[in-house]
Amino acid sequence: MDRPLCLYHGNCADGFTAAWAVWRALGDGVEFLPAHYGMTPPEVTGRDVIMVDFSFKRPVIDALAETCRTMLILDHHATAAEDLARIGAPYAYGWETYLEAVHNAYHQFDRDPRAPFAIFDMNRSGAQIAWDFFHPGEPRPQLVEYVADRDLWRFDLPSSREIAAVLHSHDFDFDMWDVLASMIDRNIGDLVSQGTAIERKSRKDVAGMVRLTRRSMRIGGQVVPVANLPPIMASDAGHLLAEGQPFAASYFDKDGARIFSLRSRQGGADVAAIAAQYGGGGHRNAAGFQAPAGWEGDPA
Repeated sequence: MDRPLCLYHGNCADGFTAAWAVWRALGDGVEFLPAHYGMTPPEVTGRDVIMVDFSFKRPVIDALAETCRTMLILDHHATAAEDLARIGAPYAYGWETYLEAVHNAYHQFDRDPRAPFAIFDMNRSGAQIAWDFFHPGEPRPQLVEYVADRDLWRFDLPSSREIAAVLHSHDFDFDMWDVLASMIDRNIGDLVSQGTAIERKSRKDVAGMVRLTRRSMRIGGQVVPVANLPPIMASDAGHLLAEGQPFAASYFDKDGARIFSLRSRQGGADVAAIAAQYGGGGHRNAAGFQAPAGWEGDPA
């Protein structure tokens, strides 16, 4: 039997931290694949499929359920609400207990083991949902809480922006996430000191890149500011670009596609609904979609 496949939201600290939560529970016995809206679904025949901080549209979910062994979806993006609304929650938390419950449901109730289970909760980040499921009864690491604080754009925790700056200065690597989790728990002051300088430099770089690359495109029926930027800058640059605008966008080109991130401020446009027009998804104030290479927005 092939090892389980975990799809997680790519180019996203929350998505990677959700994958880290899975890795902490199941180790290297899982294949991890970064995912993005609009991607071609992977081959999943006979495999246990886990999606964290990400989900496909319902027709794709149904198609994958025809061939997978089991499917578990843990998501919090607003655009997934309708697709996951009619999918039941898992009978148990913890991977082995969950698989046993799926097996028992088949024998006792004739429930198809391939039929997906899902947890959808917009009050938690993807990493928080994943930790709570794969580590039932264990308190969340502060790393998970800090990642969620930024992903949900709350910034309620002390020195949240500084800690986020440190996390984003490292490659997405499971062993490094272990080190950072330990540092947050044991010596957060050093991380805050590092993060203060990194955050100051990041703000300067983002503002400079926005000035250099800012232009306009018609997206979702509105002409909005757009900048060609790496995904690590999407949130901060989008927030800056969206000032006084219904929303703003940034994009980068990869593998024959143009990947867009949409951002709006409080009271601005529902970018999740706009992204959904192009097959994407996300939250009300932060969403994304994939377009063909070279796409320059809708025609005037």
